[in-house]
Amino acid sequence: MDKETLQKLVFRYGSVATALLGLDKAQAQVVYTDVNDTTLATNNALYELNIDGDTAGVVDFRIIQYVDTTQYNASGSFIQSRPGEASQVMGLNYGSYHYPFKLNIRDEIAADTNFKGTGGPSDLGQLAFTINDTTYPNDKFRDSAGVQDGYLGLRFTVSQNDTNRVHYGWLRVDVAADLKSITIKDFAYEGRPGEPIRAGEGAPFFDLPEKEADWPVKFYQAGRTLRVELPEGAKGRHTLSLYDLGGRALRTYAVEEAQWEQSMAHLPQGVMVARLEGPQGQVKSIKVVNYR
Repeated sequence: MDKETLQKLVFRYGSVATALLGLDKAQAQVVYTDVNDTTLATNNALYELNIDGDTAGVVDFRIIQYVDTTQYNASGSFIQSRPGEASQVMGLNYGSYHYPFKLNIRDEIAADTNFKGTGGPSDLGQLAFTINDTTYPNDKFRDSAGVQDGYLGLRFTVSQNDTNRVHYGWLRVDVAADLKSITIKDFAYEGRPGEPIRAGEGAPFFDLPEKEADWPVKFYQAGRTLRVELPEGAKGRHTLSLYDLGGRALRTYAVEEAQWEQSMAHLPQGVMVARLEGPQGQVKSIKVVNYR
């Protein structure tokens, strides 16, 4: 299957998902949207975010990418509040510049946090920017290795019964090391007005254990096959489990070789979460799609 068809399947089966493994639905009404990963890599490229999916199609935020502008030799990623100042982004402003915070998974987004990461349509929130090879020290989304899974904290309003009610949400993005592209990955918001949300809440991986970092295992999908490549000298029991987006366990496998693979031909069609566990409590999870 070609990449474009695979991406369409991911979008089809993953557009709205519930939390995986333990999110108490009585305690939260998070609406999660898993979009087809979208990369902006051309000058003036736009992504318009209608976070709550209202039928009027109101754009709450706009992501803007600049690449090698001819006048200033500038590249960078920005976020814009739409419409007016009804939408805001967590961050700080210095003078006339606005810098959104780069949140980590599980950071709280709530009324008592600082929403000065944008200043309305005319004052963009600067994630990362370079002009004539000069960078800005206040940029939170700039890293020599690029930023993966950086979260933006969002505040927006919804008109309900002729009253504007405040909601909180998040957006997850990657920003390239050369600042010439940004990838929009997924987003969510808390459906109860005024209630806080945590970055990543509602996503399938949110309630998985947090011991993924610094585990040099390769774990990926190749066509309709799952593959695991364990680091040299790895010992002990490794387990791979598959879950649907509602958190239901589908299959569990013992990974018994350093180079291990498993066909997904016998699994249900659609998007799943594959979770690999190591003998010392290491965990890595990825999203996979099974197609016919």
